[in-house]
Amino acid sequence: MKLNPLRLAIAVLFVSLGWLAQPAAAQLEGSPGGTAEAKVIGDHVLVRVVLSTEKFHKETHVVLDYTDEQPLRIYNCILGYVEYGEGEETIKILADGLRIEVPKEGVEASSECTLFLKNLSGQYSVELKDIDVSAILGGPVLRQYALGMNLAAGEVSFKPAAEANVEDAMLWAESIVTGLRTTEEGRVLAPLSIGEKDRSLMAFNTAGYHSYINAALAGGLGYPFGDVPNIHFGLGDQRVPLSGMAALFPADFSQDPELSRDWLVVPGLSLWTAFRLEINPVQGYLALEPVVNSNYSEADFEFYTAAVNKDRDALRSYHQGNPDDRNVAEAAELMFALGLEQNAPVEEQMEAVNYRLAKTLERMKSGWLTETLQPLFLAEDRDERSELITALAEEALEYISRSDDPGLRQDLQLVLGDRYLEAGDAEQAWKYFLAAGFSGDPEKESLVRHELGRVYEALGRNRRAYSNYERAASPLLEGPQALKDSARDGMERLRPLLEADDPLIVEAGR
Repeated sequence: MKLNPLRLAIAVLFVSLGWLAQPAAAQLEGSPGGTAEAKVIGDHVLVRVVLSTEKFHKETHVVLDYTDEQPLRIYNCILGYVEYGEGEETIKILADGLRIEVPKEGVEASSECTLFLKNLSGQYSVELKDIDVSAILGGPVLRQYALGMNLAAGEVSFKPAAEANVEDAMLWAESIVTGLRTTEEGRVLAPLSIGEKDRSLMAFNTAGYHSYINAALAGGLGYPFGDVPNIHFGLGDQRVPLSGMAALFPADFSQDPELSRDWLVVPGLSLWTAFRLEINPVQGYLALEPVVNSNYSEADFEFYTAAVNKDRDALRSYHQGNPDDRNVAEAAELMFALGLEQNAPVEEQMEAVNYRLAKTLERMKSGWLTETLQPLFLAEDRDERSELITALAEEALEYISRSDDPGLRQDLQLVLGDRYLEAGDAEQAWKYFLAAGFSGDPEKESLVRHELGRVYEALGRNRRAYSNYERAASPLLEGPQALKDSARDGMERLRPLLEADDPLIVEAGR
């Protein structure tokens, strides 16, 4: 199979190789804990803090993620500046009334979470008052505390687990669910009841809006769309209603290695914002007090039903009936993905794109469109999707002047040139490749020269094609070896078409 040098080069530009961080061996030391203000932003619980050592201080927001396997992940670029004093063994997480210490062995680079932190900071910069989100505080830390959350009131609390007890929680909680256990992977499970007799499990979670229900178990109970009645937290006299407090999103738990087929529910913030809670896996209890009658959303249920049925028409109806709903962006992305599976016409795919763009900041639209077209362009069947790739890239260029990543312009021009050349429109391809040459990233000059060589060759302008291939192959320019080899092949093809005394040939022979 012939390699496409542009595809290879763009892949190098687009794809960053992450590494999967391993659980830290460090044992967490006791910390005072305390209370802090919390915000639910971008479907995550955020706390504004200062990350501090003797030689490093940064004001930022941290994400509370109970299921993250690492004690503390810090955005890669920020972690490089963290220094410790002589003999200092911990990094401090500080806020008014809050102090948490994490051993430095438990601090990792964000790695695969980097894009998530970057997008969260960018998308919600106004709500965050331009204080970025640069860290994730994970389960190994959070499980050492009786974590209290009253998200409706914007409060979180951290009481050392050994100092918290059921008796204190009984002073305010409507229900105390006991019998919590922690799996080897660190997931905290709590008992659920269905009706009077059936028992199941809930896996505690603090990240994401949706509250998921095991589709197989719900279907077995006769409720394939997740609206199972009479689910309660706890058993017997401990019970407090779960059903009706939030719409539940049916999901195939068997397809996610982090989930178990035995679990019934993995709650998200749609549910937890309806409760004041305290969870203490060390002491084995979850204390709950409803703070609202219900968070149930008909729009959620409509979206979930359309998603379960993989029904693009139902998703279209959802968009038209709920243009301001919180799930619009996610529903649009699902509509687009289903369109790829079902080979929907480009016009219908761009309809889904427009729904998504309506919920995207102007400065982030080009970035989202580029992320969307990237896997299509890098795929083996890209020629079958060429019209869609072109439409996405042209739409992205419409917003590039307002983008927070203007460097995408050249990548988009190169993609469009490639697609038009593939379609046989060499004149239009030449315009985009020539424009890419003026975008001025020196690291991409070899790629640009190669593509100009291709389009000049297609136009029959052999001398220009040869000179551009020659420049692309130059050892003075950086570029993938496959691209260099392709440029030299181009020179070999064109050499017989040039005059023997052509200065390009003479110069090359010296």
